[in-house]
Amino acid sequence: MLAWLRTKMQCLAEQRRLAKEIHPETFRNMAAELAELADLASKARPEEQAFLLKARRIRKEMLELERMTTRPEFRMLPSKKRQELRESLLSSREQLLKTLSDAPVVTTTRQ
Repeated sequence: MLAWLRTKMQCLAEQRRLAKEIHPETFRNMAAELAELADLASKARPEEQAFLLKARRIRKEMLELERMTTRPEFRMLPSKKRQELRESLLSSREQLLKTLSDAPVVTTTRQ
């Protein structure tokens, strides 16, 4: 009986965690963070025109995603689609962080 109750509680906790991960507010926060990272990345590499265009496109898409999450239609998306979107956003975040860490040093003078 206790094992059954423990299993049910773990299932409930997992469902709540998943619901929190795919909640529209979570997507708005992630999109805002990615837009800011794209802005920082474009400032870190101002001489690379192709990268600037890519960063501008990412920022534009994240602002559009923020707007989309405020609409009721976003909640109608299946949870699997929202989970895939979340994983894609996490992957993009990792790539932007890698880009920022690989950016050349702005000055050679020691601060």
